Amino acid sequence: MKLSKQQIQQQREAIDGLYELVKDAPASERKDSAMAYCEGCIAACDLALKILNGKKVEAPKVEEPEATPKVEEKPEEKPKRKRTTKKKEVEAPAVEETPEEDDLDDLL
Repeated sequence: MKLSKQQIQQQREAIDGLYELVKDAPASERKDSAMAYCEGCIAACDLALKILNGKKVEAPKVEEPEATPKVEEKPEEKPKRKRTTKKKEVEAPAVEETPEEDDLDDLL
């Protein structure tokens, strides 16, 4: 669907009227979103009219950040592992039976 300049101009005027009505509404989140919507529509109409009038539309310039001098990065040094010695397992000394325990074995 192709829009004519006249249709876009009429749309723009209607949105301007709507914007004025919304501007008079009590403050609320809906009012803020409605105003932002109207502002977006107005900007779209203006841009479309410029394009249809054959005017060259320039994209906004994006500023590139200035190049900063590159700092050489040192490779990360891995922390050295601490040497640990394994503890030797100590065997429990053999339990010698006492004469009392011998007597109990005999009873069974």
